[in-house]
Order: sequence, then C-alpha cells, then structure tokens
Amino acid sequence: MNRRSLSAESLRSSETPTRRSKHSSSISKVYDRWTIICLIIASINILNSLWMLIAPEHWYLNLPAGVPEFGPLNVHFIRDIGCIFFLLGIGLIFAAFYSSYRLPLFTMNTAFYLLHMLVHVHEVVSGRIRLSMFWVDLPGVYIPATVFFILNVFIIKQFQNKRRGTNY
Repeated sequence: MNRRSLSAESLRSSETPTRRSKHSSSISKVYDRWTIICLIIASINILNSLWMLIAPEHWYLNLPAGVPEFGPLNVHFIRDIGCIFFLLGIGLIFAAFYSSYRLPLFTMNTAFYLLHMLVHVHEVVSGRIRLSMFWVDLPGVYIPATVFFILNVFIIKQFQNKRRGTNY
C-alpha cells in the first residue's frame, strides 16, 4: 500500500466523484484528501460547539486556553459562540463532500479563525492581556488560524486551476 504524506503535492490529489444523486444534476459528491481534512476540522468545531452549548460553565473553566483571563463568565455569550462553531462544523461537512462548496465554506472557517486570532493579537498588543498569554493561546488560536490559512491557499490554487481547466 502506497501511503502519501499530507504534503503540498498530496493536497493536489485527484478527486474521486461518485454518482450524482437524482435531486442534483450539477453537484456530485467528492471523496479526496480534502474530505478528510474538512471532516477532521468539522469534528473539532462541532465537538467544541457541543461542549459550549451543553456545559458553558465547564467549557469556561476547563478549556486549556485560560478563558477566565479574558473576562467573567457569560453563559449566553459562550452559547452564542458555540452556535458559530456548530455552523462552521456543519459547513465543513458539506465542504468535505461537495467540492463546489469547498472554497467558500472553508474560507468562512478560515476567516473566523483568523479574525479570532487578530482579536487575541490586539488584546496582547493593547496591554489588556499579559504577553505570556500568547503561549497559552498558541496551540488553540494561533496555530489553527495559521494552518487553516495555509490550507486555504491550497484550496484557492486548486479552484483557480480547475477554472483554467488544468488538472491540479
């Protein structure tokens, strides 16, 4: 069995379309490496959202990101953000299987994570949060936003190449 790494070359994989459904003549399901990537990110978003929606106090106190550093508990606000994570996760499930929706839905997810990261940068730069919080936020805020941005660049390139008619 030949296993390819998740490198830039492997992200350019060819798609394996399935049969079109009776209800959709122009949209077909696709199973490729992006399917796996989208499903992994969707799972993380949905699990986080369920935690936020079901047990916001527990999420607030136990998320390893030091959430109490950023302000007092606001259950309503945590649930609001949980809804956003849920919608992003559902969107990525669609993006996983329908390549025609992949670029806009993955870009929405990336935009949310990048904007969230910029809020954290602003809070550190403005002095509202101490500089050491950067290290606390690194694995849950800065790294995901950066990785999603890089992946988004690959999706954009793949989309552009498809529009030009070249096989990515």
